[in-house]
Amino acid sequence: MFSVYHGQSATFPKEGANKQVISSQADSLIKISRIWADFFPANTSNQPI
Repeated sequence: MFSVYHGQSATFPKEGANKQVISSQADSLIKISRIWADFFPANTSNQPI
C-alpha cells in the first residue's frame, strides 16, 4: 500500500501527501473493521488487542 503512494511524495508537498495517505488508510480500516464486526461479533475474552 505504501509503495503506491511513494512515487507521488515527490509531486505533492510531503505533509499534505502524508495526511492524505493516512486519512485514506484510516477510512479503509474503519470500513473493514465495521464489515468484520458485522460478520464476527466481538468476543471480549478472545481479543488480543
